[in-house]
Amino acid sequence: MKEILYTDFKGIDSVLSAMLDDNAILQKAMKRSNLYTFWAKVVGKPFDVKSKPYGMLGANTMVIACESAAVVQELTLRKKQIIKKYSPYVKSLKIDLKDIVFDVKKWKTIEETD
Repeated sequence: MKEILYTDFKGIDSVLSAMLDDNAILQKAMKRSNLYTFWAKVVGKPFDVKSKPYGMLGANTMVIACESAAVVQELTLRKKQIIKKYSPYVKSLKIDLKDIVFDVKKWKTIEETD
C-alpha cells in the first residue's frame, strides 16, 4: 500500500498567493473587491441596501451607485465620515482612497439586469 504524503498538497491560499504574486492586474482587482465588501459595514443601515460600490476612477476615487437622489445627498453629506471609517480597511489593503463619488445613474435593480 502506497503511503500518502500530505506535505506536497498546495492549499487554495498558496495557489492564490502564487497567482497574485505574478499578476499585478489580478492583485488590483482582488484589492478593490475586498474594498467593496466593507461598504455595508462602513455605511450601515439603511444605506447598505440603497447604495453599492460600482467601481473606481483612477486609483483614489471610489464610485458608488445609489438608489435615489436623496441617498446621494445624504451620503454626500457624510462623505468625510465615510472616508474616515474606511481608513483601517484601505490602510490594510494599501489603497489610497481620497474621494468617493455618488451616482444615481449607475444604480440598477435586479429586474433591470435580467
